[in-house]
Amino acid sequence: MDATPAELNLLFPTPAPPPRSSVSPIRHSGWSADSTQALLTALKENHQRWHIFFNDQKFHNHASHHLLAIYALGASAETLNAAYETHVVYQRPSFKSPGAIDKSNWKDHLGKDEYYQAYLAFFSSELLAKGTQAVLEEYVFSKDANVVPSKEGKAPVMLSRYLGGFVHPLIHTGYGAEFGMPGMVAEGIAQAAGQEGDAIALFPAELFESPQSVSSMTSRLASFALSAKPSKPTSGGPHALTILGKIHNDISMAPDVIGLVAYEGIGNPLEHVERVVDSVGDKIKKYASEWTVSPTKEDLEAKLEEVIWMNTVIYAIGGYAGREQGHDEKKKFNGDFFLMHLVTSGLLVPSLLETLSPNTAVLLLRTYFTVALVLYVARGRPALPILDFYKSTTSMPTAPGTDPSPAPKTLPPATAPNPWLHILQTTLVHPDEHLCKTQRALAHSAELYGGASAGQFAHASKDLEGAELLDGTLFVRAASLTADRLGWMREGEEQRSWDHIGFFRPT
Repeated sequence: MDATPAELNLLFPTPAPPPRSSVSPIRHSGWSADSTQALLTALKENHQRWHIFFNDQKFHNHASHHLLAIYALGASAETLNAAYETHVVYQRPSFKSPGAIDKSNWKDHLGKDEYYQAYLAFFSSELLAKGTQAVLEEYVFSKDANVVPSKEGKAPVMLSRYLGGFVHPLIHTGYGAEFGMPGMVAEGIAQAAGQEGDAIALFPAELFESPQSVSSMTSRLASFALSAKPSKPTSGGPHALTILGKIHNDISMAPDVIGLVAYEGIGNPLEHVERVVDSVGDKIKKYASEWTVSPTKEDLEAKLEEVIWMNTVIYAIGGYAGREQGHDEKKKFNGDFFLMHLVTSGLLVPSLLETLSPNTAVLLLRTYFTVALVLYVARGRPALPILDFYKSTTSMPTAPGTDPSPAPKTLPPATAPNPWLHILQTTLVHPDEHLCKTQRALAHSAELYGGASAGQFAHASKDLEGAELLDGTLFVRAASLTADRLGWMREGEEQRSWDHIGFFRPT
Protein backbone atom coordinates (compact mmCIF):
# COMPACT_ATOMS: atom_id res chain seq x y z
CA MET A 1 0.00 0.00 0.00
CA ASP A 2 1.41 3.37 -1.01
CA ALA A 3 0.61 5.29 2.16
CA THR A 4 2.20 8.65 2.85
CA PRO A 5 4.46 9.06 5.89
CA ALA A 6 1.66 10.95 7.63
CA GLU A 7 -0.81 8.14 6.93
CA LEU A 8 1.67 5.53 8.15
CA ASN A 9 2.07 7.44 11.41
CA LEU A 10 -1.70 7.35 11.88
CA LEU A 11 -1.91 3.65 11.02
CA PHE A 12 1.07 2.73 13.21
CA PRO A 13 1.26 5.19 16.10
CA THR A 14 3.29 4.70 19.25
CA PRO A 15 1.80 1.60 20.91
CA ALA A 16 -1.11 2.45 23.16
CA PRO A 17 -1.72 0.76 26.52
CA PRO A 18 -3.94 -2.33 26.29
CA PRO A 19 -7.71 -1.74 26.49
CA ARG A 20 -8.85 -1.20 30.06
CA SER A 21 -9.93 -4.61 31.22
CA SER A 22 -9.00 -6.90 34.09
CA VAL A 23 -8.04 -9.60 31.57
CA SER A 24 -6.01 -7.50 29.10
CA PRO A 25 -2.36 -8.50 28.55
CA ILE A 26 0.40 -6.58 30.28
CA ARG A 27 3.66 -5.12 28.92
CA HIS A 28 6.83 -6.44 30.50
CA SER A 29 9.72 -4.22 31.49
CA GLY A 30 12.56 -3.94 29.00
CA TRP A 31 10.94 -1.86 26.28
CA SER A 32 12.46 1.54 25.55
CA ALA A 33 12.36 4.47 23.14
CA ASP A 34 14.84 2.62 20.92
CA SER A 35 12.84 -0.60 20.88
CA THR A 36 9.65 1.33 20.16
CA GLN A 37 11.28 3.04 17.20
CA ALA A 38 12.62 -0.27 15.88
CA LEU A 39 9.17 -1.80 16.20
CA LEU A 40 7.42 1.02 14.34
CA THR A 41 10.03 1.12 11.56
CA ALA A 42 9.64 -2.60 10.93
CA LEU A 43 5.83 -2.55 11.10
CA LYS A 44 5.62 0.29 8.59
CA GLU A 45 8.03 -1.42 6.20
CA ASN A 46 6.13 -4.69 6.53
CA HIS A 47 2.89 -2.85 5.78
CA GLN A 48 4.27 -1.20 2.65
CA ARG A 49 6.64 -3.80 1.29
CA TRP A 50 5.13 -7.25 1.83
CA HIS A 51 1.95 -9.12 0.99
CA ILE A 52 -0.17 -10.56 3.80
CA PHE A 53 0.25 -14.06 2.26
CA PHE A 54 3.84 -15.06 1.65
CA ASN A 55 3.07 -17.71 -0.99
CA ASP A 56 0.37 -18.84 -3.41
CA GLN A 57 -1.02 -21.25 -0.81
CA LYS A 58 -2.00 -18.22 1.29
CA PHE A 59 0.36 -18.94 4.18
CA HIS A 60 0.19 -15.96 6.50
CA ASN A 61 2.80 -13.25 7.02
CA HIS A 62 3.60 -13.43 10.75
CA ALA A 63 6.29 -10.76 10.94
CA SER A 64 4.16 -8.23 12.79
CA HIS A 65 2.90 -10.85 15.27
CA HIS A 66 6.46 -11.82 16.12
CA LEU A 67 7.57 -8.23 16.60
CA LEU A 68 4.64 -7.18 18.77
CA ALA A 69 4.84 -10.30 20.92
CA ILE A 70 8.52 -9.92 21.78
CA TYR A 71 8.17 -6.13 22.12
CA ALA A 72 5.54 -6.74 24.79
CA LEU A 73 7.91 -9.20 26.47
CA GLY A 74 10.63 -6.54 26.67
CA ALA A 75 12.78 -7.17 23.58
CA SER A 76 15.56 -4.74 22.75
CA ALA A 77 15.85 -2.88 19.46
CA GLU A 78 18.65 -5.26 18.44
CA THR A 79 16.45 -8.30 19.02
CA LEU A 80 13.50 -6.73 17.21
CA ASN A 81 15.62 -5.91 14.17
CA ALA A 82 17.08 -9.41 14.09
CA ALA A 83 13.63 -10.97 14.42
CA TYR A 84 12.29 -8.94 11.51
CA GLU A 85 15.19 -10.03 9.31
CA THR A 86 14.21 -13.68 9.80
CA HIS A 87 10.95 -12.90 7.99
CA VAL A 88 12.28 -10.69 5.20
CA VAL A 89 14.06 -13.59 3.52
CA TYR A 90 10.87 -15.43 2.54
CA GLN A 91 8.13 -12.80 2.21
CA ARG A 92 6.28 -12.16 -1.04
CA PRO A 93 6.50 -8.55 -2.24
CA SER A 94 3.26 -6.65 -2.36
CA PHE A 95 1.86 -5.79 -5.79
CA LYS A 96 -0.76 -3.51 -7.23
CA SER A 97 -4.28 -4.92 -7.34
CA PRO A 98 -6.19 -5.23 -10.63
CA GLY A 99 -8.58 -2.52 -9.49
CA ALA A 100 -9.63 -0.35 -6.57
CA ILE A 101 -11.98 -1.41 -3.77
CA ASP A 102 -14.65 0.93 -2.45
CA LYS A 103 -18.05 0.81 -0.74
CA SER A 104 -19.78 -0.18 -3.95
CA ASN A 105 -17.69 -3.24 -4.81
CA TRP A 106 -16.04 -4.46 -1.62
CA LYS A 107 -17.99 -7.74 -1.71
CA ASP A 108 -17.18 -8.49 -5.34
CA HIS A 109 -13.58 -9.71 -4.99
CA LEU A 110 -13.60 -11.60 -1.71
CA GLY A 111 -11.27 -14.58 -1.64
CA LYS A 112 -8.97 -13.07 -4.28
CA ASP A 113 -5.59 -12.38 -2.74
CA GLU A 114 -4.54 -10.33 -5.76
CA TYR A 115 -6.88 -7.65 -4.40
CA TYR A 116 -5.13 -7.53 -1.03
CA GLN A 117 -3.52 -4.12 -1.59
CA ALA A 118 -6.82 -2.64 -2.73
CA TYR A 119 -8.63 -4.04 0.30
CA LEU A 120 -5.84 -2.79 2.55
CA ALA A 121 -6.15 0.74 1.18
CA PHE A 122 -9.94 0.66 1.50
CA PHE A 123 -10.05 -0.64 5.08
CA SER A 124 -7.23 1.71 6.12
CA SER A 125 -9.25 4.66 4.89
CA GLU A 126 -12.39 3.41 6.63
CA LEU A 127 -10.53 2.86 9.90
CA LEU A 128 -8.98 6.31 9.93
CA ALA A 129 -12.42 7.81 9.29
CA LYS A 130 -14.59 5.64 11.57
CA GLY A 131 -12.42 3.83 14.13
CA THR A 132 -11.81 0.17 14.91
CA GLN A 133 -15.12 -0.73 16.55
CA ALA A 134 -17.26 0.71 13.77
CA VAL A 135 -15.24 -0.89 10.98
CA LEU A 136 -15.07 -4.34 12.57
CA GLU A 137 -18.78 -4.31 13.26
CA GLU A 138 -19.66 -3.09 9.76
CA TYR A 139 -17.33 -5.29 7.72
CA VAL A 140 -16.98 -8.45 9.84
CA PHE A 141 -19.90 -8.90 12.22
CA SER A 142 -22.91 -7.27 10.56
CA LYS A 143 -25.70 -8.94 8.61
CA ASP A 144 -24.60 -7.01 5.54
CA ALA A 145 -21.06 -8.39 5.81
CA ASN A 146 -22.24 -11.97 6.13
CA VAL A 147 -25.65 -12.48 4.55
CA VAL A 148 -26.48 -9.73 2.05
CA PRO A 149 -25.08 -11.01 -1.26
CA SER A 150 -22.66 -9.41 -3.68
CA LYS A 151 -23.63 -8.41 -7.21
CA GLU A 152 -22.94 -12.02 -8.24
CA GLY A 153 -25.32 -13.33 -5.60
CA LYS A 154 -22.68 -14.70 -3.22
CA ALA A 155 -22.98 -14.22 0.53
CA PRO A 156 -19.84 -12.44 1.81
CA VAL A 157 -19.55 -14.66 4.95
CA MET A 158 -16.95 -12.35 6.47
CA LEU A 159 -17.13 -13.79 9.99
CA SER A 160 -16.36 -17.22 8.55
CA ARG A 161 -13.36 -15.72 6.76
CA TYR A 162 -12.33 -13.85 9.91
CA LEU A 163 -12.32 -17.02 12.02
CA GLY A 164 -10.97 -19.12 9.15
CA GLY A 165 -7.38 -20.00 8.36
CA PHE A 166 -6.91 -21.12 11.97
CA VAL A 167 -8.16 -17.73 13.22
CA HIS A 168 -5.28 -15.72 11.76
CA PRO A 169 -7.37 -12.64 10.89
CA LEU A 170 -8.66 -12.57 14.48
CA ILE A 171 -5.10 -12.76 15.75
CA HIS A 172 -3.95 -9.99 13.42
CA THR A 173 -6.77 -7.59 14.26
CA GLY A 174 -6.44 -8.54 17.92
CA TYR A 175 -2.90 -7.19 17.95
CA GLY A 176 -4.25 -4.01 16.39
CA ALA A 177 -6.85 -3.69 19.13
CA GLU A 178 -4.32 -4.41 21.87
CA PHE A 179 -1.67 -1.95 20.69
CA GLY A 180 -4.01 0.70 19.27
CA MET A 181 -2.75 0.29 15.70
CA PRO A 182 -5.35 0.77 12.95
CA GLY A 183 -2.82 -0.50 10.41
CA MET A 184 -2.84 -3.93 12.02
CA VAL A 185 -6.63 -3.98 12.02
CA ALA A 186 -6.69 -3.00 8.33
CA GLU A 187 -4.22 -5.77 7.47
CA GLY A 188 -6.26 -8.31 9.41
CA ILE A 189 -9.58 -7.47 7.77
CA ALA A 190 -7.91 -7.38 4.34
CA GLN A 191 -6.41 -10.77 5.14
CA ALA A 192 -9.88 -12.11 5.94
CA ALA A 193 -11.19 -10.64 2.70
CA GLY A 194 -8.43 -12.38 0.76
CA GLN A 195 -9.05 -15.89 2.04
CA GLU A 196 -11.98 -18.27 1.69
CA GLY A 197 -14.45 -18.84 4.47
CA ASP A 198 -13.99 -21.98 6.54
CA ALA A 199 -16.81 -23.97 8.13
CA ILE A 200 -19.47 -21.68 6.66
CA ALA A 201 -22.27 -23.88 8.00
CA LEU A 202 -21.32 -22.80 11.53
CA PHE A 203 -22.48 -19.25 10.75
CA PRO A 204 -26.20 -19.36 9.83
CA ALA A 205 -27.94 -16.17 8.78
CA GLU A 206 -29.96 -15.92 12.00
CA LEU A 207 -26.77 -15.20 13.95
CA PHE A 208 -26.67 -11.78 12.35
CA GLU A 209 -30.18 -10.57 13.06
CA SER A 210 -30.00 -7.44 15.20
CA PRO A 211 -31.42 -8.26 18.65
CA GLN A 212 -34.36 -6.10 19.62
CA SER A 213 -33.83 -6.94 23.25
CA VAL A 214 -31.75 -9.15 25.49
CA SER A 215 -34.58 -11.68 25.47
CA SER A 216 -34.64 -11.91 21.68
CA MET A 217 -30.89 -12.35 21.69
CA THR A 218 -31.28 -15.14 24.21
CA SER A 219 -33.46 -17.09 21.81
CA ARG A 220 -30.73 -17.12 19.16
CA LEU A 221 -27.41 -16.95 20.97
CA ALA A 222 -28.55 -18.10 24.41
CA SER A 223 -27.53 -15.78 27.24
CA PHE A 224 -26.31 -16.71 30.67
CA ALA A 225 -26.87 -15.11 34.04
CA LEU A 226 -24.32 -13.10 36.02
CA SER A 227 -21.52 -15.02 37.66
CA ALA A 228 -19.50 -13.18 40.25
CA LYS A 229 -16.98 -16.01 40.55
CA PRO A 230 -15.09 -16.99 37.40
CA SER A 231 -14.24 -20.70 37.00
CA LYS A 232 -17.56 -21.75 38.56
CA PRO A 233 -20.48 -22.90 36.43
CA THR A 234 -22.82 -20.05 35.64
CA SER A 235 -26.53 -20.31 36.25
CA GLY A 236 -27.21 -20.14 32.53
CA GLY A 237 -25.33 -23.19 31.28
CA PRO A 238 -22.49 -25.67 31.65
CA HIS A 239 -18.83 -24.76 31.82
CA ALA A 240 -16.73 -24.88 28.64
CA LEU A 241 -14.78 -27.80 30.13
CA THR A 242 -18.04 -29.72 30.49
CA ILE A 243 -18.80 -29.20 26.80
CA LEU A 244 -15.26 -30.26 25.94
CA GLY A 245 -15.73 -33.41 27.99
CA LYS A 246 -18.93 -34.28 26.16
CA ILE A 247 -17.21 -33.97 22.79
CA HIS A 248 -14.21 -35.92 24.08
CA ASN A 249 -16.53 -38.78 25.09
CA ASP A 250 -18.78 -38.77 22.01
CA ILE A 251 -17.73 -41.69 19.81
CA SER A 252 -19.20 -40.00 16.73
CA MET A 253 -16.44 -37.38 17.05
CA ALA A 254 -13.64 -39.95 16.81
CA PRO A 255 -11.33 -39.39 13.82
CA ASP A 256 -11.79 -42.90 12.41
CA VAL A 257 -15.58 -42.53 12.56
CA ILE A 258 -15.45 -39.19 10.74
CA GLY A 259 -12.85 -40.47 8.30
CA LEU A 260 -9.90 -38.31 9.33
CA VAL A 261 -6.49 -39.77 8.57
CA ALA A 262 -2.95 -38.56 9.01
CA TYR A 263 -1.18 -37.10 6.00
CA GLU A 264 2.43 -36.70 5.00
CA GLY A 265 4.02 -33.33 5.65
CA ILE A 266 1.83 -30.34 6.44
CA GLY A 267 -0.96 -31.45 4.09
CA ASN A 268 -4.14 -29.40 4.03
CA PRO A 269 -5.59 -29.38 7.55
CA LEU A 270 -8.51 -27.22 6.42
CA GLU A 271 -9.83 -30.24 4.51
CA HIS A 272 -10.22 -31.94 7.87
CA VAL A 273 -12.11 -28.91 9.19
CA GLU A 274 -14.59 -29.12 6.33
CA ARG A 275 -15.02 -32.87 6.77
CA VAL A 276 -15.77 -32.37 10.46
CA VAL A 277 -18.33 -29.66 9.73
CA ASP A 278 -19.98 -31.79 7.05
CA SER A 279 -20.06 -34.89 9.26
CA VAL A 280 -20.74 -33.67 12.79
CA GLY A 281 -21.06 -29.90 12.48
CA ASP A 282 -24.71 -29.88 13.53
CA LYS A 283 -23.88 -31.97 16.58
CA ILE A 284 -21.02 -29.67 17.56
CA LYS A 285 -23.30 -26.65 17.16
CA LYS A 286 -25.83 -28.34 19.45
CA TYR A 287 -23.19 -28.94 22.10
CA ALA A 288 -21.92 -25.38 21.71
CA SER A 289 -25.43 -23.96 22.09
CA GLU A 290 -25.50 -25.29 25.67
CA TRP A 291 -22.67 -22.88 26.49
CA THR A 292 -24.32 -19.56 27.04
CA VAL A 293 -23.10 -15.99 27.39
CA SER A 294 -24.68 -12.60 28.03
CA PRO A 295 -23.58 -9.10 26.98
CA THR A 296 -22.17 -7.84 30.28
CA LYS A 297 -18.51 -7.13 30.96
CA GLU A 298 -18.46 -9.48 33.94
CA ASP A 299 -19.97 -12.36 32.03
CA LEU A 300 -17.82 -11.88 28.96
CA GLU A 301 -14.67 -12.00 31.08
CA ALA A 302 -15.87 -15.02 33.06
CA LYS A 303 -16.77 -16.95 29.94
CA LEU A 304 -13.52 -15.96 28.24
CA GLU A 305 -11.70 -17.50 31.21
CA GLU A 306 -13.55 -20.75 30.56
CA VAL A 307 -12.39 -20.76 26.95
CA ILE A 308 -8.78 -20.04 27.96
CA TRP A 309 -8.78 -23.05 30.27
CA MET A 310 -10.42 -25.21 27.61
CA ASN A 311 -7.98 -24.20 24.88
CA THR A 312 -4.99 -24.81 27.14
CA VAL A 313 -6.28 -28.24 28.15
CA ILE A 314 -6.73 -29.15 24.48
CA TYR A 315 -3.25 -27.97 23.48
CA ALA A 316 -1.22 -29.06 26.51
CA ILE A 317 -2.92 -32.18 27.82
CA GLY A 318 -3.92 -33.28 24.33
CA GLY A 319 -0.33 -32.75 23.19
CA TYR A 320 0.98 -34.75 26.13
CA ALA A 321 -1.46 -37.58 25.37
CA GLY A 322 -0.33 -37.70 21.74
CA ARG A 323 3.39 -37.51 22.50
CA GLU A 324 4.09 -40.83 20.77
CA GLN A 325 2.39 -39.65 17.58
CA GLY A 326 4.40 -36.49 17.01
CA HIS A 327 7.96 -36.07 15.78
CA ASP A 328 9.50 -35.19 19.14
CA GLU A 329 12.51 -37.48 19.41
CA LYS A 330 12.15 -37.37 23.20
CA LYS A 331 8.49 -38.41 22.93
CA LYS A 332 7.52 -35.88 25.59
CA PHE A 333 5.06 -33.68 23.71
CA ASN A 334 3.16 -33.42 20.45
CA GLY A 335 3.27 -29.65 20.01
CA ASP A 336 0.49 -29.42 17.46
CA PHE A 337 1.02 -26.40 15.23
CA PHE A 338 -2.69 -25.90 14.65
CA LEU A 339 -4.01 -26.41 18.18
CA MET A 340 -1.31 -24.01 19.34
CA HIS A 341 -3.30 -21.27 17.59
CA LEU A 342 -6.08 -21.76 20.12
CA VAL A 343 -3.63 -20.62 22.79
CA THR A 344 -2.14 -17.71 20.87
CA SER A 345 -5.52 -16.38 19.74
CA GLY A 346 -6.93 -16.49 23.26
CA LEU A 347 -4.49 -13.77 24.29
CA LEU A 348 -5.94 -11.37 21.72
CA VAL A 349 -9.64 -11.97 22.39
CA PRO A 350 -9.78 -9.74 25.53
CA SER A 351 -8.74 -6.66 23.54
CA LEU A 352 -11.35 -7.40 20.89
CA LEU A 353 -14.11 -7.97 23.45
CA GLU A 354 -13.26 -4.65 25.05
CA THR A 355 -13.26 -2.90 21.65
CA LEU A 356 -16.57 -4.26 20.33
CA SER A 357 -20.07 -3.44 21.50
CA PRO A 358 -21.42 -5.94 24.08
CA ASN A 359 -23.76 -7.74 21.69
CA THR A 360 -21.05 -8.07 19.06
CA ALA A 361 -18.61 -9.27 21.72
CA VAL A 362 -21.08 -12.06 22.56
CA LEU A 363 -21.26 -13.04 18.90
CA LEU A 364 -17.46 -13.15 18.65
CA LEU A 365 -16.97 -15.18 21.81
CA ARG A 366 -19.66 -17.74 20.99
CA THR A 367 -18.49 -18.31 17.44
CA TYR A 368 -14.85 -18.44 18.56
CA PHE A 369 -15.80 -21.09 21.13
CA THR A 370 -17.57 -23.16 18.46
CA VAL A 371 -14.61 -22.92 16.09
CA ALA A 372 -12.28 -24.06 18.89
CA LEU A 373 -14.39 -27.20 19.38
CA VAL A 374 -14.34 -27.88 15.64
CA LEU A 375 -10.55 -27.53 15.53
CA TYR A 376 -10.19 -29.95 18.45
CA VAL A 377 -12.16 -32.58 16.55
CA ALA A 378 -10.48 -31.76 13.22
CA ARG A 379 -7.01 -32.36 14.67
CA GLY A 380 -8.03 -35.85 15.78
CA ARG A 381 -9.73 -35.20 19.12
CA PRO A 382 -6.70 -36.13 21.25
CA ALA A 383 -7.26 -37.87 24.57
CA LEU A 384 -7.19 -35.68 27.70
CA PRO A 385 -5.56 -37.75 30.49
CA ILE A 386 -5.45 -35.06 33.15
CA LEU A 387 -4.21 -37.30 35.98
CA ASP A 388 -1.31 -38.69 33.93
CA PHE A 389 -0.42 -35.20 32.73
CA TYR A 390 -0.07 -33.88 36.27
CA LYS A 391 1.91 -36.92 37.39
CA SER A 392 4.38 -36.60 34.51
CA THR A 393 4.97 -32.84 34.32
CA THR A 394 6.39 -30.34 36.77
CA SER A 395 5.23 -26.98 38.07
CA MET A 396 8.85 -25.91 38.70
CA PRO A 397 10.72 -26.55 35.44
CA THR A 398 14.34 -25.53 35.06
CA ALA A 399 16.33 -24.53 32.02
CA PRO A 400 18.97 -26.96 30.72
CA GLY A 401 22.61 -26.18 31.31
CA THR A 402 24.87 -25.51 34.26
CA ASP A 403 23.13 -24.28 37.38
CA PRO A 404 24.46 -21.20 39.18
CA SER A 405 26.37 -21.59 42.45
CA PRO A 406 24.35 -19.61 44.98
CA ALA A 407 26.08 -17.97 47.91
CA PRO A 408 25.37 -19.24 51.41
CA LYS A 409 22.06 -18.10 52.90
CA THR A 410 20.46 -17.71 49.44
CA LEU A 411 16.79 -18.58 49.76
CA PRO A 412 15.60 -21.78 48.09
CA PRO A 413 14.98 -22.81 45.39
CA ALA A 414 17.94 -20.80 44.17
CA THR A 415 18.37 -22.41 40.75
CA ALA A 416 14.95 -21.44 39.38
CA PRO A 417 12.94 -19.42 41.89
CA ASN A 418 10.51 -18.34 39.19
CA PRO A 419 10.45 -20.72 36.21
CA TRP A 420 8.71 -18.13 34.04
CA LEU A 421 11.82 -15.94 34.03
CA HIS A 422 13.86 -18.70 32.38
CA ILE A 423 11.06 -19.50 29.95
CA LEU A 424 10.50 -15.92 28.80
CA GLN A 425 14.22 -15.14 28.62
CA THR A 426 14.89 -17.99 26.20
CA THR A 427 11.69 -17.22 24.30
CA LEU A 428 12.77 -13.66 23.50
CA VAL A 429 15.72 -14.77 21.38
CA HIS A 430 14.23 -17.90 19.83
CA PRO A 431 13.64 -17.32 16.08
CA ASP A 432 10.33 -19.22 15.93
CA GLU A 433 7.56 -16.63 15.55
CA HIS A 434 4.91 -18.84 17.12
CA LEU A 435 6.88 -19.71 20.25
CA CYS A 436 6.88 -16.14 21.56
CA LYS A 437 3.15 -15.82 20.96
CA THR A 438 2.45 -19.10 22.73
CA GLN A 439 4.63 -18.46 25.76
CA ARG A 440 3.36 -14.91 26.14
CA ALA A 441 -0.22 -16.21 26.09
CA LEU A 442 0.52 -18.94 28.62
CA ALA A 443 2.38 -16.52 30.88
CA HIS A 444 -0.55 -14.10 30.78
CA SER A 445 -2.96 -16.89 31.65
CA ALA A 446 -0.72 -17.78 34.59
CA GLU A 447 -0.79 -14.14 35.69
CA LEU A 448 -4.58 -14.17 35.66
CA TYR A 449 -5.42 -17.69 36.77
CA GLY A 450 -2.26 -19.09 38.35
CA GLY A 451 -3.86 -19.05 41.78
CA ALA A 452 -6.60 -21.51 40.83
CA SER A 453 -6.56 -24.47 43.20
CA ALA A 454 -7.34 -28.11 42.50
CA GLY A 455 -11.03 -28.81 42.90
CA GLN A 456 -12.14 -25.58 41.28
CA PHE A 457 -13.37 -27.49 38.24
CA ALA A 458 -14.81 -30.49 40.06
CA HIS A 459 -18.21 -29.57 38.61
CA ALA A 460 -16.92 -30.61 35.17
CA SER A 461 -15.45 -33.96 36.25
CA LYS A 462 -18.61 -35.91 35.40
CA ASP A 463 -17.94 -35.27 31.72
CA LEU A 464 -14.21 -34.50 31.76
CA GLU A 465 -12.43 -37.10 33.86
CA GLY A 466 -9.82 -35.58 36.13
CA ALA A 467 -11.11 -32.01 35.82
CA GLU A 468 -11.00 -31.73 39.61
CA LEU A 469 -7.18 -31.94 39.39
CA LEU A 470 -6.78 -28.89 37.17
CA ASP A 471 -5.08 -25.97 38.89
CA GLY A 472 -3.16 -22.83 38.03
CA THR A 473 0.07 -24.72 37.37
CA LEU A 474 -1.44 -25.94 34.08
CA PHE A 475 0.03 -22.95 32.26
CA VAL A 476 3.64 -23.28 33.39
CA ARG A 477 3.51 -27.02 32.73
CA ALA A 478 2.29 -26.25 29.20
CA ALA A 479 5.00 -23.63 28.72
CA SER A 480 7.71 -26.02 29.91
CA LEU A 481 6.62 -28.71 27.45
CA THR A 482 6.52 -26.11 24.69
CA ALA A 483 10.02 -24.83 25.47
CA ASP A 484 11.35 -28.38 25.48
CA ARG A 485 9.65 -29.15 22.17
CA LEU A 486 10.98 -26.07 20.34
CA GLY A 487 14.43 -26.17 21.96
CA TRP A 488 16.13 -23.99 24.57
CA MET A 489 18.34 -22.25 22.01
CA ARG A 490 19.70 -19.57 24.33
CA GLU A 491 20.92 -22.39 26.56
CA GLY A 492 22.62 -24.21 23.68
CA GLU A 493 20.00 -26.61 22.38
CA GLU A 494 19.29 -26.94 18.68
CA GLN A 495 16.14 -25.39 17.27
CA ARG A 496 13.28 -27.85 16.94
CA SER A 497 9.87 -27.45 15.37
CA TRP A 498 6.15 -27.82 15.84
CA ASP A 499 4.28 -30.99 14.97
CA HIS A 500 1.87 -31.16 12.02
CA ILE A 501 0.88 -34.83 12.10
CA GLY A 502 -2.18 -34.47 14.34
CA PHE A 503 -3.78 -37.15 16.51
CA PHE A 504 -5.42 -39.54 14.09
CA ARG A 505 -4.96 -42.99 15.58
CA PRO A 506 -8.23 -44.95 15.68
CA THR A 507 -10.03 -44.97 19.03
